[in-house]
Amino acid sequence: MLQAFLERLEDRWATSDDWIMVIANAMWNGAEIDLVCLLPSAILVADFKSHGGKLTGTENGPWQADGVLVKGGRKANPYQQLRDNKFSILNWLESKTLLAGRNLGHIAAGVVFSGGIDDRLELPAKVRSWLYPTDLDTCAALLDGLASPELSIDRKEALEIVQRLGAQPIEWTSTRPRVRAIEPRPIQPHGRTPLTEHQKEALQTLRGVIGSDEKVTCSVLGMTSTGKSRLLMEACEEITKTGKKAIVLEPNRRLAEGARWAGYEVSSIYAHMYIGSAVEEEELDTSSEQKKLKVIPLRQCEDNDDCIYLLDDAHLLGNSRFTTPDGKQYGSGQLLADFFDFAGLGKTRRKALFFGDPYQIQRAGEEESVLTGGFQKSRGLMHQTLELTQIIDTTGGSAALDNAERLVAAIRTQKFSSLELASDERFRITDKDGARQAAAEILDRYREDPHSVWCLAETHAKANALTRWLRERLRGKKVLGSVEEGDLLEVYVSPDVQDSVGSTFSVQSGGRLAVASVGGRTEYTQGLKWAKNNPVRFHSVYFDFGAKAEYQLGIFEEFLTAEKPELDKETAVAESVWRNSIKKEREKVLKGKQDALPGFEQAMVPPPAPDFAYVRYGYATTVHHAQGMSQPVCYVNCEHSAGLHSEGFFRWLYSALTVAERQLVLLNFADIHPFDSATWNAGGCSVSSDISVGAGWSFTPNGIVSEKDQQRSLPPGLDQSGDVLKSVAIWLRIASSVEPLGWKVAKAACHNYQEQYELAGPNGEQCQLRIPYNGKNVVTAIHVKDAAFWPLVVDVASACIEVNGYSPEAESLLRSARSRLGGCGWRIVSATESAYRLLITVVRCHDERASIEANFDKQGLVSSLRLLHASDLGLLDQIKEALL
Repeated sequence: MLQAFLERLEDRWATSDDWIMVIANAMWNGAEIDLVCLLPSAILVADFKSHGGKLTGTENGPWQADGVLVKGGRKANPYQQLRDNKFSILNWLESKTLLAGRNLGHIAAGVVFSGGIDDRLELPAKVRSWLYPTDLDTCAALLDGLASPELSIDRKEALEIVQRLGAQPIEWTSTRPRVRAIEPRPIQPHGRTPLTEHQKEALQTLRGVIGSDEKVTCSVLGMTSTGKSRLLMEACEEITKTGKKAIVLEPNRRLAEGARWAGYEVSSIYAHMYIGSAVEEEELDTSSEQKKLKVIPLRQCEDNDDCIYLLDDAHLLGNSRFTTPDGKQYGSGQLLADFFDFAGLGKTRRKALFFGDPYQIQRAGEEESVLTGGFQKSRGLMHQTLELTQIIDTTGGSAALDNAERLVAAIRTQKFSSLELASDERFRITDKDGARQAAAEILDRYREDPHSVWCLAETHAKANALTRWLRERLRGKKVLGSVEEGDLLEVYVSPDVQDSVGSTFSVQSGGRLAVASVGGRTEYTQGLKWAKNNPVRFHSVYFDFGAKAEYQLGIFEEFLTAEKPELDKETAVAESVWRNSIKKEREKVLKGKQDALPGFEQAMVPPPAPDFAYVRYGYATTVHHAQGMSQPVCYVNCEHSAGLHSEGFFRWLYSALTVAERQLVLLNFADIHPFDSATWNAGGCSVSSDISVGAGWSFTPNGIVSEKDQQRSLPPGLDQSGDVLKSVAIWLRIASSVEPLGWKVAKAACHNYQEQYELAGPNGEQCQLRIPYNGKNVVTAIHVKDAAFWPLVVDVASACIEVNGYSPEAESLLRSARSRLGGCGWRIVSATESAYRLLITVVRCHDERASIEANFDKQGLVSSLRLLHASDLGLLDQIKEALL
């Protein structure tokens, strides 16, 4: 079908200067996709189907062609298959920072049938706007007609996509001669989505910093989807226009290898600053073995004296002393101090712009943060901070982005007592009751497409436990070797490997490799006088990987299986001493004559120590490690040691949310609400049939009155009040509460600390209310003379409480309580607040009432719930279940 498809395109493109690129059977974000077509104003993802005839089906049901089932791979139908493939391409392009500024939501999809089709599919208009069933005879016309002004693509950009995919040219026999223009057409600039006014203002601020003689650094802050990446790209272009050089740096190699900024070279901050070869400390005696470090010194900075550094993901930069998993220390071990010294910031004309997310897990505290300027202040440097505060939503209103905003709002306000998360098909929440189903789903995903899924946890120990559980079930046995065929391994420190013909290439840091077969295991020993287990033993294991097992890699087994994030001290030092001993022995034999040794002497030289790759299992990891990386589907174990009501948890969950490209599933997540940690105390509860309703709302005799209320006519009797202002304030609250129900206040009788009203109903009913209040202008109850009007009293009392003013903490408690109790038919009809205490009355009907005392803290988190009175003690368990 591919050959037939390409031939169908010849009439349109073989003799034209227009271009089209067809990418077949390539891996996009872990998904192998039949066909992707790139055009100057369109992208089409397609799948071949060997069917034809009358095509029927729905969005979620099966598809048939002349009664024959049309499958969608592992999905229910081709629509669901192509929907996922579309997101795989979108997420792959975004992760590589390709086609920046274009609206990738306009990627189209097509189902190409081998036979002619009669399209009778019942699909919503929203789906029809991007999904196009076609066949071989009409596919060229479909591609020719596809175009979006927001998806303009230059041919060079299309070639870059092909190159980044690693796709190879397809050899096929054309029936027509090749035709090309003698003179190439001028390249037309691609269109970009216009900057928002907020982005324009931020860019103008950056222009001021770039051209300033005083400001040395500036940071651009923003949560996810605020346009930081777009602004970084614009800043690069502005710097270039001034004749200065823009140098884009990422916090580590794995991010640098996956980044590309509109033709600007990107490297890791480590690769840019440090020489790259370890310098061993000389002649250390055995007593100082545990102090050895492989120190990699700073380079001499040769960057232009007026260059400007742009550091992306700057929230991942810190100044704490750092040593790599393989025992290296870069410079002083304090990255920020080294960078500012290397660049000579404040001593040269060089500047630095930092782009980062201040709501993720930070690598530095406030006083050492380059985002907030604390580190710059400690060095006496001029710094400016600007924050992007507008969301640029290209998701169409996804739950993931909505939840990110909720988490950010909580972090900004430092309120962590409650969190209500939204969900959709791309953001799911699974509580402990759904754990078994989620476990089966995770296993299925790892069996079907292991490179598309990742499990995230809080600690290395939890990630290890999940890895053990997964490996046992995926491999089908309890006793496992450190490396098994089919295992998934993640590269921590990029190694160089050779293929079967001896060509060398680097495996990307952060990449995941599937083990094709397991080779030999070698043991090494090294004595250490101070070690408990002397000599120390460690091992290397070799495994093959690649589609045809054409590559082999040797790994450090102890690092792979370590229970902690780092190697234990004995093993780390032993490996370093062993490697250094071999190096010294070689130098002793060679005596500086490595290139001129006779064959006999050369044979006496010990072989160099083999290199070990530092890898970990690729099934699960910590959110801390996953920051800045991405996978299509992420499962997040929400058990967290800091507790759910903490800034640490909210930042951690927000950081996890930014890792998932297509779908995020929260495991073991329970609703976060102010009552979830409260102790329940019902021991002193007494039975009472006379629990008042309507208490706790206050009124202001001299308050501001709305224009609508100013137009009201006083009911008869109210003007006889001894304190008209108080009576008017109470009447206005009651009147505004009963009017939406069709009632009105027909008459009023005013007494000291008590108001009486006659209400007239929509059908001529009459009801009498009595409203006592105290000297603090707080209503203490609402009484009704006729119990038949109890529902009306409940509505009035509830309405008065809802519009009353409480502290922010009490407001949060009331919102949560209403939501939780309302699902069980209970309503809050009284709420009286005192210092960190809220007394509420809840009712379900006339004979079902209870009063509860809630004690809370400064966060609005309830510490205890004490039941005071109830009309029936049998109601207590029902209220407890609803609240807790």
